[in-house]
Amino acid sequence: MYGYVIPQKSTLSNQDFVLYRSFYCGICCQTGKLFGQLPRFTTNYDFTFLSALLHDAAKADIVIEEHGCVLNPKKKAILQPNPLHERIAAANIILSYKKAEDGVKDGDGLKYGLARRAFSRPYKKAAAAFPEIAEAVNAAYEKIDSVETENVESLDRAADPFASMMAKISEVIIGERIDDNLKGLCYNIGKFVYFADAIDDLEDDFRKKRYNPFIAALGEFKSRADFMEKNKDAVEFAVMSTYARAVDCFIRLNLTQSRSLLTNIVCEGLKAKAEELLGAKKKLRPPKI
Repeated sequence: MYGYVIPQKSTLSNQDFVLYRSFYCGICCQTGKLFGQLPRFTTNYDFTFLSALLHDAAKADIVIEEHGCVLNPKKKAILQPNPLHERIAAANIILSYKKAEDGVKDGDGLKYGLARRAFSRPYKKAAAAFPEIAEAVNAAYEKIDSVETENVESLDRAADPFASMMAKISEVIIGERIDDNLKGLCYNIGKFVYFADAIDDLEDDFRKKRYNPFIAALGEFKSRADFMEKNKDAVEFAVMSTYARAVDCFIRLNLTQSRSLLTNIVCEGLKAKAEELLGAKKKLRPPKI
């Protein structure tokens, strides 16, 4: 979906790489089983992280087996279906549909219109099965629309609806297993993704006259390079302070089964992505793990 919450591959152990891929492939296979083959292409790195995190936080039993699949017959480790994974796959479908809907509204091209049409039926099925998740996502996007309409100049206020949505989705998925540190981590991960996406889209948003929280908060935009140079301290503070709060919440969690993998993603991957964004001269290419 976004691709900003990813491992730091250069320091990722082989064992953790296999574990990470098992969560990724597990979402893909679970999505295919519940919603059909086409929606499997919504599988993304951000929800792979969320799956690993919530399975660990919920102390859920994970069963990993080697199988091929219709997209790749070569056998590989795949997390097998479980009730928690059903909710994660449904949340991903719901959020993917809303992102496509938002893309259509923003005039971002034909691909979003096609995606919205393709994911309409899976979205309705996921929303009917897990209405609390759909309600949380829909409510958040209503607030995001208000932020954009009002041209909110506060970075924290602008990011809050998306960040709160990620915390709420996590709470709905694992229920009473949630605690303040897990909520805080998911909130700040959501905030990080929101800021990262806004930095990545600076030039596109300015050219298409769309709302961007950094342009609204910091003012004049001539070019990405000029804007980042003039506002380096403010942009860096927003991103790195969010990263620091995410790490602070993370280290307080009692995680076991995926601790090493999650440490790599939160403590190393987020920092590396932040530095890449802050130093980029143009929109980043989609990552490949």
